[in-house]
Amino acid sequence: MSELFRIISMCLVMLNSKNDPYYQDKVLISRFKHSEEHKLFESQFTGSLKRLDNYPFRNAEYLEIKYDLGFQEYAYISSSNRTRDLNIQELLDDVDLIFISKKLRQACFAVAHQSVYGQEYDYGLLDEVLAHIEQKDMLQYPSIRLYYSAYLMLQSPKKATYFNQFKSDIDELKNYFPDTELQGIYRFAINQCIRLLNRGQIEYGNIALDLYEEALTSKYLLVDGYLSRFTFKNIAAIAVKIGEYDRAERFSNEYYSSLRKEERNSALNFNQALIGYHKKDFDTALKCLQEVDFKDHLFNLAAKVIQMKIYFESEELDSLDSHLDAMQMYILRKKVIGYHKTNYKNIIKMTRKLLKVKPGDSSVVKILKGEINDAEVLTEKKWLLSQL
Repeated sequence: MSELFRIISMCLVMLNSKNDPYYQDKVLISRFKHSEEHKLFESQFTGSLKRLDNYPFRNAEYLEIKYDLGFQEYAYISSSNRTRDLNIQELLDDVDLIFISKKLRQACFAVAHQSVYGQEYDYGLLDEVLAHIEQKDMLQYPSIRLYYSAYLMLQSPKKATYFNQFKSDIDELKNYFPDTELQGIYRFAINQCIRLLNRGQIEYGNIALDLYEEALTSKYLLVDGYLSRFTFKNIAAIAVKIGEYDRAERFSNEYYSSLRKEERNSALNFNQALIGYHKKDFDTALKCLQEVDFKDHLFNLAAKVIQMKIYFESEELDSLDSHLDAMQMYILRKKVIGYHKTNYKNIIKMTRKLLKVKPGDSSVVKILKGEINDAEVLTEKKWLLSQL
């Protein structure tokens, strides 16, 4: 079995090398640089440079390939006593580009994670990196410019101008990045649209749907060929939030088969419950919610919010009171954290305050409106205000 595992591991390496057009170049150049036949190295190196020129992407991985070829050339010239100038400055510059590109990309993921889960990170040399980018005018490089604008957007989520710049950069530079990397890039933009939408800027709902549609058409958002149930739910939720019920239904029916088989029933029923609720078909919505069964806490909480709204609007106050208690315990028991914990706790708190408002009490209504509007994290702000 050990020998079989060793052979299979070698096969996996060989198969993976087919997906790396520079695997053969790197191996042969490394071998030929020590050969007595200098023509072998120079022929292989010249061909490698031509292939690199035709490489479609200009991301950090491209820069690493470029650096690796350059370093092999440096090692060859140094060891063979050739009379050519050494490419030391170019190698120094390439190392900087690789580091800065990767530092920015990882910083974007860290900020995005921090905003959701509340985790604090030490960003190390990032301030110096940002200053260096501005001083050296490094935004000419796609791998730096795109993540630089993404970082500014993520750090200042209230400023739509940063999102607009990032969206413009995506449109201009997306062809320089592979699909696997564009998945994260599109998610940065979509999540920012959702934040702006949740703050009442409705126009960003349509922008988010367009981004989703563009990414799905290009298959950027498929993981191992499947659509995530979270993406499936989020698209429908955005569509119904801006009143695009037909678009939500059309999407749900069209992409249902793209989900993993074991998730299809729950995901489709969730979307149908969401659409049914917004169409005021409460019976259908409650029936569909009974079919929703996910291990994921956030999915279950989203389903509980729909149920909460139905109880409130149907004036089933006893059921609502018990349901809010259950939601509160669920959040504590399941250890929902960060942005989501704050959001759902605020939803419960504001809904309880709604229940205490007496008809005609304008002073209390005014105070509660202010509290709802001032809440920094509250995805159901529009619904809560509509019930006053």
